[in-house]
Amino acid sequence: MDAVAEAKSSRKLVVVSILAYFVFLLVMFPLNIAYKLIDPKGLPVQVVSVSGTLWDGHLVIKQSLIGQTQLDWTLSPMALLTGEVNSQFSVKSAQFEGKGNVSLAMNGDIALNQVSAYVDAALINKPLRSQKVNVNGDLELIQTNIVFNMKEKITSFASGRLVWAGGDVQYPKGRSKKSANLPMLIADISSLNGELLAQVHTDDGLNVAKGNLKADGWASIAIQKRMIDLVGEPWPNKASADSVIFEVSEKVF
Repeated sequence: MDAVAEAKSSRKLVVVSILAYFVFLLVMFPLNIAYKLIDPKGLPVQVVSVSGTLWDGHLVIKQSLIGQTQLDWTLSPMALLTGEVNSQFSVKSAQFEGKGNVSLAMNGDIALNQVSAYVDAALINKPLRSQKVNVNGDLELIQTNIVFNMKEKITSFASGRLVWAGGDVQYPKGRSKKSANLPMLIADISSLNGELLAQVHTDDGLNVAKGNLKADGWASIAIQKRMIDLVGEPWPNKASADSVIFEVSEKVF
């Protein structure tokens, strides 16, 4: 019996050793060679350079909105042995930067952990130009954690904060252009019953808007009258500052 048990133990050791060897080969494979072998077509970005390995990689891309951007990551080889992809990452361009951890589990969970990012107002304004809107004040994502299951489309956990520094905002009204000076706005990120939630408020704790992402793929943003009051625009109907005056919804997946 001891001989049989020893033989089984030896076979398990051999299997684990072979698996570890192939994982080692995979993570140490040169990234530039892997990219040439895959030779992806029709990418939404221009790949400027590829270097490092699948385990410890460096990528430089270029895109019209974000400009030239570099992405660095470091995978955890031990996580691969358990069927999970876990990586530290950092991303940086002239107008934004970010860092954190991302993991993908076999059950479909994709987790963002301790993610922080900074976005310059110049980048924020690029997609707003078509609406003739211009904002001052940078955007910062602070220590944000999100766990989203791609199979069930639910957010099981979320925490963090998105902060807009505040400042002057220019926007069109009829044929004229108006401006307002807005205070700092803070979006507290959370989850409830599988939904991703964001409550937007001033630094004084006064709620001005809220948003959510539901499991059915619908995202919505509700604006409260207090936001209109902050801008300084009149509102034709009598309503309390906490009243939702309009809501926008869109199918995102």
